[in-house]
Amino acid sequence: MKKQSTQTILKRWFQRCIVIGLAAILTSQLGCAQLRLPAIDPTGNQIFRPGGTQLLTPGATRSSVFGQNQFAQPNNGPLNGFSRTGANPILQPQPFSAPPAITNASQYPIQPAFQHPETPPPCNEPIGARRKTKKTQIPNVTGTKSPGQNGQIIMTPSRIVAPVGSEVVVLAGICGGDGYFVKNQPLEWMLSNNSVGELIEVGGQHHSKFNQLIPPTAKKFSGQYAWGRTGLKNIVLTRGTPTPVDDIDLAKGQTFVSVSSASPGTSYVTAVAPKAEGWDKRKASTIIHWVDGQWAVPAPSRATAGTVHPLTTVVSSADGAGVKGWETRYSIVGGAPAEFAPTGSQTATATTDSQGNATVQIRQPAGQFEPGTTQVRVDIVRPPVFGEPELVVESGITNVTWSAPALTIRAIGPRKSEIDEPFNYRVEVTNPGDQVSRGVVVRTKDLDDAIEFISSNPKPTEYGRQYEWQLGDIAPGSPAKIIDIQMKSKKQGNVGMCFEVASETDRLQTEACAETEIVMPCIGYRIQGPTTANVGDTISYNISVENQCDEPLEDIEIIVNYDPSLVRPGRSNPARFQNPILQVGESQPLPEALSFFVQAPGTHCFNIEIRARGVQPQFDRRCVEVQPAIGTGGGGSTGGSSSGDSPLQLSLRPTVSAEGRPVIEATVTNNGNNPLDQVALINKTPDSITPYEITPEFRNNIQTFDDQMLVGLGRINPGQTVKVEISYDVLANDPNAFSEMTVSTPSGASDNQRIAVPTQTVPQGDGVDRPDFNDLPGDGGIVIPDGDSSAVPTQPGGLSVRVQSLDPNIRLGQQARVQFTVKNNSQVPLNNVDIRIPAMPNSIQFVEIRSDDTDLGFESQWQLGRINTLRPNDEITWTMFLEGRLAGQTIMEVQAKSDDTVGVASGSDSFSISD
Repeated sequence: MKKQSTQTILKRWFQRCIVIGLAAILTSQLGCAQLRLPAIDPTGNQIFRPGGTQLLTPGATRSSVFGQNQFAQPNNGPLNGFSRTGANPILQPQPFSAPPAITNASQYPIQPAFQHPETPPPCNEPIGARRKTKKTQIPNVTGTKSPGQNGQIIMTPSRIVAPVGSEVVVLAGICGGDGYFVKNQPLEWMLSNNSVGELIEVGGQHHSKFNQLIPPTAKKFSGQYAWGRTGLKNIVLTRGTPTPVDDIDLAKGQTFVSVSSASPGTSYVTAVAPKAEGWDKRKASTIIHWVDGQWAVPAPSRATAGTVHPLTTVVSSADGAGVKGWETRYSIVGGAPAEFAPTGSQTATATTDSQGNATVQIRQPAGQFEPGTTQVRVDIVRPPVFGEPELVVESGITNVTWSAPALTIRAIGPRKSEIDEPFNYRVEVTNPGDQVSRGVVVRTKDLDDAIEFISSNPKPTEYGRQYEWQLGDIAPGSPAKIIDIQMKSKKQGNVGMCFEVASETDRLQTEACAETEIVMPCIGYRIQGPTTANVGDTISYNISVENQCDEPLEDIEIIVNYDPSLVRPGRSNPARFQNPILQVGESQPLPEALSFFVQAPGTHCFNIEIRARGVQPQFDRRCVEVQPAIGTGGGGSTGGSSSGDSPLQLSLRPTVSAEGRPVIEATVTNNGNNPLDQVALINKTPDSITPYEITPEFRNNIQTFDDQMLVGLGRINPGQTVKVEISYDVLANDPNAFSEMTVSTPSGASDNQRIAVPTQTVPQGDGVDRPDFNDLPGDGGIVIPDGDSSAVPTQPGGLSVRVQSLDPNIRLGQQARVQFTVKNNSQVPLNNVDIRIPAMPNSIQFVEIRSDDTDLGFESQWQLGRINTLRPNDEITWTMFLEGRLAGQTIMEVQAKSDDTVGVASGSDSFSISD
């Protein structure tokens, strides 16, 4: 069906072509006589149908030929053969009938196919643009006009000032009714009789010499009259110079004429489009003012702040001599603060001298010396001559860039802090200028009497209640000078902190302030207990908690995490105490004293954390100095043996492992007559080495804290010897590296030995994969058992925290992603896992935290919601998004702990923030 339809269409088109051809032949032979031609059969069954049709002669109307004006197009009728309403998409031919008698000619109005816009669109086609609409003839009731006939001539420039002897190019084109310049249209150029100068060159089509049969379309008849023609394509009009700066682009449909004058005066150039029929649109003019002078706006310049800088405009004649009496007007229009000397005004006027120079002085106002750029407008004015008024020949902008040192200061501190608690301020001083700021000093300003200065880096000079820091010279663009200050406040409320930076040499001074709200902590507490003890003593601490808020405190919990040498027989570490509620102003002690049995000499501490629902938790740390038991011989020196009557004897022997690691073999012997229970060995090392491996039977009975490791040896019977081998990983070459070991019992028996450890055995960077000692099974908490040492029970493994910065380098205002993972490395569940950030750095701002493993987020100040149970080998990962606020290196630390482990697991990583 589709093929048959196509054939039918082609057949009908062929029939129409025959009819059109016959009509053309007969019309050319018979002139304007009325003819009857065969009519096409619309059914397609035959070529012609009976009857015929009739040609429309120039004097006939459509109504006289087609009867009832079937193809007339009123405003609401079909347009170009298509229905406006869509009811009849295509008009079908109607059978021929004899025309009725016409009684009223106005009964059948004739409408054009379309109405062209009354106001043609502007001719603003870009140079080289491709026209998207085809030029059309514009029908009219009285006939058809071309775009050129309906067009309007456009000239540019309309007015211009030019030096005598230069050559001015004037462009012209005919903007047609279709909104484009019309190509290949004639133009006539005229210079009025009262004008100076003459026409130099006219644009159009210029044929080559061998094509003499076609006359040129551009011709200059005299210096006052020429013909031209608009171009057929885009061209570039060059001035014959090597630089393209003075080239002129001509669009399609534009042409040009160039004019020059050897004497001052005015030229009146007129262009006429002879084919344009609108008298008010076919003519345009340009006025050229010729001035006997050449001028130059002052070039951009640099000046030093605090000095007076000249601005000079030069006006000269064609022969290079200075022109006197021309006026130059200067106006400051923007940029850095400036004024004209000596009046201090924002405008100034100068007249050219015999050398043609018009000079004014500009400066920065006193007290406002700063780097920057000032914009100055310059108007060059020709004075009245030959009866003509003064004339602004050029208006331009020049810049004066001021060189100066500068100082900025920022004070950054916490928005909130607690009374009598230290808080830190960070002061940053920079020089954003382009010269050195000399003798820079920072000082506190109006320091509140309630503020107590604690310390700062660098240290200040004190003048009563004022503190001053000498920073010296600061180079332009150098890194910020930073002062870290620690203070505390004795009163509640908002405390303002202001800092002033100044350079007396450069007369610079500015200040910055910040405000911190000092609040009373809701949780108050008191801890009373000893600070010294002997091995074997039982020490007790009384702890009370007070509600200092204006509403009750609920779900109060006190958590005490203590060192291994402080033993609470039969109790877990950490210790936990709970109180359901405290009323406003109420204070309550713990239901029992916090008691420890001290089993080893040295400094031993416990950390206390007090939490309540919806308030900031409180943290504290208390320590006790423990001496050997009275009458025992602990505390031997390097290379010595047990002293006094202590039954314990410790000896150390250095060896080297097969991999080249240093190894210390510790031998513990019970020389007494009675068994020794709960024997513990404590190993202390510097930062240059760290324990790597231990005798396998003790791997599940160790605990690490700070720079020490505790090994539970259990019971040692009389005469029994226990050997422990510990290998070390070398982190840095250290000629003073050592391993110090202490063995002790709760009964007070102890011994101590110290031995040097060589660190050159294993070179750094050897590529050996060294496991983390803290991740060994059993790390996380032990109970030193009674009984035989071979029966030490296996205890749960500990927590691990891994922190990784996903964006190691960011800029101020950008976000960094820090990912941390908390894992249960043991084979048993861990209960009540708490995770927190001990201190959020001031250099960053927290944005959000996400996790694909849990919905837990921060519930209080950097404290995540509690994980009730973390199954064996399970891990949970969070990602924090942090925005950089201060430049520098930022360290993020995350801590985790649980009811079933001793100590706090932590991890950290760093990232860099740059300006």
